[in-house]
Amino acid sequence: MNSLLEELERMSVNAIDSFLDDVSEEDIKRWQILFTMGHEEARDKIQRYREDIDRQRFSDELWHDIQASKEVQGHDRESCEYDLFCRSRVKSAISPAPASHSSNILRGLILGGPLATPEHIQSIAGLTNPPTTTTAESSDPTTSSTFCYITAAEEHLILQGLLNLNISYEPHFITINMASKDLQPTSASPTLGIKEPTLPQHRPDKSTDLVLQNQYPVFYFFYGTLAEQEILARVLELGEQVPVLQKAYVKGAELKMMGRYRALVDSEVEARVDGWAFLVESEEQELKLRVYETRMYEVVRCDVWLVGEGGVVKGLTFRAAM
Repeated sequence: MNSLLEELERMSVNAIDSFLDDVSEEDIKRWQILFTMGHEEARDKIQRYREDIDRQRFSDELWHDIQASKEVQGHDRESCEYDLFCRSRVKSAISPAPASHSSNILRGLILGGPLATPEHIQSIAGLTNPPTTTTAESSDPTTSSTFCYITAAEEHLILQGLLNLNISYEPHFITINMASKDLQPTSASPTLGIKEPTLPQHRPDKSTDLVLQNQYPVFYFFYGTLAEQEILARVLELGEQVPVLQKAYVKGAELKMMGRYRALVDSEVEARVDGWAFLVESEEQELKLRVYETRMYEVVRCDVWLVGEGGVVKGLTFRAAM
């Protein structure tokens, strides 16, 4: 709701600007000098820019941080926003961002400097929404950190935005040690207890038989430390809220020792592992769980039998990555 209100507020401010009929000679001269335009071209560019009610704008906090340095270069806020969001994307000498990327190789950005808040990152990179920021606790304490999640494409936009604004700052990107998740849309791969999930006999009759890659909410089956309410609440940063766990079990699996921890692995069809089911509400919650489990595990589909209710639901769990 807050993001929607902020978007409407931004568009209303842009709409008010679009009714400013008079483009001042001072503005025209500024754009002529900054962007090497003729008088009429500068006037037309300014007017067209102001008529675009969907254009991106800096947050007040970001403009406050960069105002002095940009005004020395001859910019005001409007010309600086135009330079970043509408003109200077082509200036970058940074190599093009990958056309696509795996959901398994999300990156992290440590907050700091001009990238101290998600809103600053959104403004500099021209993102539709601010990135999700979290303090993620890992089962390996050395990997616990505070950062925001970004994709490979967003990393490129952040670097390009810094370059376009002439901000001398080296962002601290990290590769996130997280459980992989690669649910195939047309086959059961990967599924707990099925060694060859792509074979014809395992193909779903309809798409609703599969938990999809970006489907939320979704039930997760926990069998180890995440089945402890105190740990789960800390991982998900729930504060005083107590997570609701339901007794449950899965089939086609068994627990084996992997170092210091018991890990879920495939087994015979009727083999059963008891544990707990938890309804993961969002991708943000899921990311925290994947970071906690690390790349030693992978997210796989499974049927989750809910004890007491007598039902079975389509869900996910963490299987040891062999």
